Amino acid sequence: MAGAGYRVRQFWHGLRAQVQPEELTTAATLLPTAALAKFQQLPADAQRHSLNVLQTLPQEELPADLAAAALLHDIGKLAAQEASVPINLWWRGPLVILDAFPGVLTRLASPTPTASWRYRLYVHLMHPQLGAVWAKSWGCTPLTCWLIEHHQDDAPAAPNDEARRLLRLLQWADSKN
Repeated sequence: MAGAGYRVRQFWHGLRAQVQPEELTTAATLLPTAALAKFQQLPADAQRHSLNVLQTLPQEELPADLAAAALLHDIGKLAAQEASVPINLWWRGPLVILDAFPGVLTRLASPTPTASWRYRLYVHLMHPQLGAVWAKSWGCTPLTCWLIEHHQDDAPAAPNDEARRLLRLLQWADSKN
């Protein structure tokens, strides 16, 4: 788990997060139209995080599947926002602390999409799977969806060596941001 100073800096950067129009133009070249529309519904700090993940990836010959997954890896968190219980900056700290107690988090989480803190916990846990399902419905490639679904998994069964390599890159870039 990251130190307190890192989390404070992360919070501060989140409060000041901005997305430039040219960054949205770049996202538009990488995402299907429906996926871009959902990406733009993310709060500015979440968009900034995803854009930072994209920018951290090696840019030479960046596979389109990986670029799209970088932008959409946390898109499943919108499920909480749509239920009026967004996972905002104020909730990220407590959720990170609860991650240290996965059994407690799992017991408290509720999959019922209501405006409750228990659904927020569920979305926090399940956002990779939720995001992958949505990405598929928006026309993202199977590899992009697989990367989104497994971006928090330690050693998932990969469809091939290239998928495993891209997942490691995505996880590395996510951990840097």
